[in-house]
Amino acid sequence: MRLGWIHLAAAAFCFIISACAATGPKISADDEKKFKEALLAESKAWQKKQQERIEEVASRLLEATDTQSVIRFVFAASSEQTGARVNLDAANAWTDGGTVWVTRGMIRFLKNDDELAAVLGHEIAHALRGHMRYLWAQNILGMAVTVPAGIYGGQIGGEAAARMVQLATAKFDRDREREADLYGLMWVHRAGFNVDEGKEVFRRIAIEMPGSTERGFLSTHPTAPERFLALDKIAATLKAGQDPLKVFTPKPETEQQTTLEVKKAEEAAAEEDVAKRSSAER
Repeated sequence: MRLGWIHLAAAAFCFIISACAATGPKISADDEKKFKEALLAESKAWQKKQQERIEEVASRLLEATDTQSVIRFVFAASSEQTGARVNLDAANAWTDGGTVWVTRGMIRFLKNDDELAAVLGHEIAHALRGHMRYLWAQNILGMAVTVPAGIYGGQIGGEAAARMVQLATAKFDRDREREADLYGLMWVHRAGFNVDEGKEVFRRIAIEMPGSTERGFLSTHPTAPERFLALDKIAATLKAGQDPLKVFTPKPETEQQTTLEVKKAEEAAAEEDVAKRSSAER
């Protein structure tokens, strides 16, 4: 009797499963394949559009730098471009000095070209102000990291992928981040973008994506509040028609005065130390 109930329960279970499997419209394998191909085509078109958008904004910024520098810009939309270990859905951007990468996460996060200009301007400043040499000198990257140019159309190898992870997570020091913020926003303004909207992207990243302040685009030594306040002052200076380099760069006499004060303090400390030793010897 018990065995009969088991068979009956098993039959009922199979009936329920088969009924569930039959629920909903049936999609043929051919229709699925065609739609998949259509989606792939749309994806490629979208990626191309974002690449062109980045290049267009970047070209205006490079022109604003008044240099003849050539920098490559890459919309990082696929792990084939960066390796699987780089989180492309994070709001991030980085450079190796000759190329700037912008993740798909950053592009989705940015609201307009003014914000994109702020991000690109910051990375261009790192590239043009020689900040990569600092990373190499400090052995932060371990070697002169430059990802081969040939990877942009295909999948990168293991060594290049490892270098890409280093670049995407590398941190500059306080002074170089400040300098990148200053020059970047200057070029944003000079290129005709809205500096008010540009600087707000840094605030939104910290508020809406707090993880980015620990690892990624905002993972730097200057605290987030300090950077926002500094950018606000730079933007106000630019809108007032003033040159931030003149306003915020220490004047020679100020530097001399500071050096003199430090020297006097050191001499006073040395004299005090000598006096203490003499007293102890007595």
